[in-house]
Amino acid sequence: METDVITIDGPTSSGKNSVGLLLSQKLRFQFIDSGSIYRAGCIFLLRNNISPDSLQKVVDVYKNLDIKIRDQKFFANGEDVTDNLHDPDVTKIVSAISAIRQVREAVKIIQYKITEGKNTVMTGRDIGSEIFPKAVHKFYLTADIKIRAQRRFEQLVKKDPTIKYETVLKDMQERDKKDTDREVSPLRIPEGAIIIDNSNLDIEQTVEEMSKHINA
Repeated sequence: METDVITIDGPTSSGKNSVGLLLSQKLRFQFIDSGSIYRAGCIFLLRNNISPDSLQKVVDVYKNLDIKIRDQKFFANGEDVTDNLHDPDVTKIVSAISAIRQVREAVKIIQYKITEGKNTVMTGRDIGSEIFPKAVHKFYLTADIKIRAQRRFEQLVKKDPTIKYETVLKDMQERDKKDTDREVSPLRIPEGAIIIDNSNLDIEQTVEEMSKHINA
């Protein structure tokens, strides 16, 4: 039986992962946040003191990365790294690491491997445009940048009460620019994707909107 991959792309804090997880649960598909693959590699780079400038060593880490997902837990090289994926040190370097062409090529092989034989909802920034361009159902989630920054601020302020909304907004504007301007796999709306602006929709309503298109 042919496997089905539903792709969800979009800028940071557009709700991709919350929406993707709920959609996957409703469809009984596996859920994969592709960003977690890049983050998992970063954990091993940091642990082994590998500098982002040591290109070959960085690429080797990703070429040898064994990823498995079980019960929404994320395993890398046999270790449950779920709770470390969003460590501040990882967040600091993941953007630069994920912009390296050879790293993206290594991750692409991992993405194909972990979806083999499994119906999947996968989120990211190039899933419908680069990784699974032939997917039947492709979505692009977006929202007003001030709303996205507010969502991100509400997440971050729980961990760091000193953080300012203005800082989060500025960082997000820079991240959006980097993602859309980068040479390798820039963020763009995949051909044939359904665009959903969820500025005024909650997670349930966004999933409902996507389900209409999937069931149409």
